[in-house]
Amino acid sequence: MADKPFATGQCVCGDVTFSINAEPARMAQCHCKSCQRSSGTGHMSLAFFAQDQVEISGSFSEFDDTAESGNINTRGFCGKCGSRLFGRNSGRPGVIAVAVGSVDDSSWFQPQAIVYDKDRPHWDLMDAELPKFDAMPPPPPAK
Repeated sequence: MADKPFATGQCVCGDVTFSINAEPARMAQCHCKSCQRSSGTGHMSLAFFAQDQVEISGSFSEFDDTAESGNINTRGFCGKCGSRLFGRNSGRPGVIAVAVGSVDDSSWFQPQAIVYDKDRPHWDLMDAELPKFDAMPPPPPAK
């Protein structure tokens, strides 16, 4: 990893920490029912990175969930305090989604899209200018 990471973060209790050594490939807000249930609110704000650019320290737990697409979402969280930290999807190998609320300084976050808008609660207001998708759009082209 580089000397100064792009971003760092941790769970509520501090047992799990992470550092990120690259800018995100994509940033989105997801309204799928699974993200609503795991966040306890109307959406999850996520930034997507190459998995080899994210270094996680500490002991965390994982939970597998089958997405609407049939892919497996693996959600990572602190086993002590329960903080949701990251996720991986079997349909996007080598990519990790970081829960932006767990990042120390998330001032760089600018969602580029709203996904699973069909499941968005009417009270969870989003930027009307953002592109909206009723499902997960295809990944962006490789740079």
